[in-house]
Amino acid sequence: MDRRTFLGCGAWAAAALAFGPPARRLVAGEPAADLVLAKDFARVQKIGDGLWSVVSTPMRDGKFLATTVSNGGLVAGKEGVLAIEGFNTPEGAAWLSDLSLELTGRRPTHVVLTHFHPDHSGGLAGYPRGAEAPAIVATKETRRLLLEKLHKDPPAGEGDLAKAGTRLLLPDTILVDPSKPVTIDLGGRKARLVPRGGHTPSDLTVEVDAPRTIFTGDLFFNGLFPYYGDAIPSRLAETVAAIRKEDHAVYVPGHGPLADTAQLAPYAALLEDVGAAARKAVGNGTPAEEAWKSYVIPESLGAWALFRPDVARFAFEAWERELKGA
Repeated sequence: MDRRTFLGCGAWAAAALAFGPPARRLVAGEPAADLVLAKDFARVQKIGDGLWSVVSTPMRDGKFLATTVSNGGLVAGKEGVLAIEGFNTPEGAAWLSDLSLELTGRRPTHVVLTHFHPDHSGGLAGYPRGAEAPAIVATKETRRLLLEKLHKDPPAGEGDLAKAGTRLLLPDTILVDPSKPVTIDLGGRKARLVPRGGHTPSDLTVEVDAPRTIFTGDLFFNGLFPYYGDAIPSRLAETVAAIRKEDHAVYVPGHGPLADTAQLAPYAALLEDVGAAARKAVGNGTPAEEAWKSYVIPESLGAWALFRPDVARFAFEAWERELKGA
């Protein structure tokens, strides 16, 4: 799948999750969070002191607004501010940098990438805003994948930043050990970066306490059939099972509204159902390119947005690759 095609997937994934007029609880079942700001392309909610989520809502009046596309957030302490995700364009990162200054009195000192996909990383160049560049944190594998798949063809932005010839920035602070969590002390507030995997070979969750909040990246798509293009399906299911063990947590997914632990149950069930269907197809010798066409999401799992009609194809192909060792 080439980069242009993937960007189209990311765009429609976000577009499928545009919601109506904002309120304190914006979507049925969503954890309560105070609405701080609503833009055409995103809304910002305060989860707790020094803790905000960004939920992208890019489809407005039939137009797609590519500014942020992915979800993200801010975690602030007395000595630093951590921004989560680089977003889709430099304008998106610049907007969050400005918002950080407004909300906390400083621009982000750290930016964490949950994984390499361009709707989460393409806007990194927008963060500095004429100030000292933040430390860009990622795993070693995420940095390698950025170089291999994206750096030769950096995402196009919009407006002045793109015209100025901004380039795709690369992580400069690397989590070398893919198995050990790392804690960043922001001064009175700590953020824990937990290496995981499944959506890609290398994902991170960003986790904070009081209130317990987990930024999942694209390990969790809330209300949307997940993208499997770079997935390791069995590992994805295992990771989702691990992060579901929280009794009381707010989850900020990669796309879609905030969720609580109970709302991860149908997502986990969907992953299991897709996996069972794909394994059966491989066992019967049915190629993925044919098997996905007969897959139907069970009504018992509820409604799931499909950001393109053949999105299940990526899931069946990923399972076929894994089961056949390709």
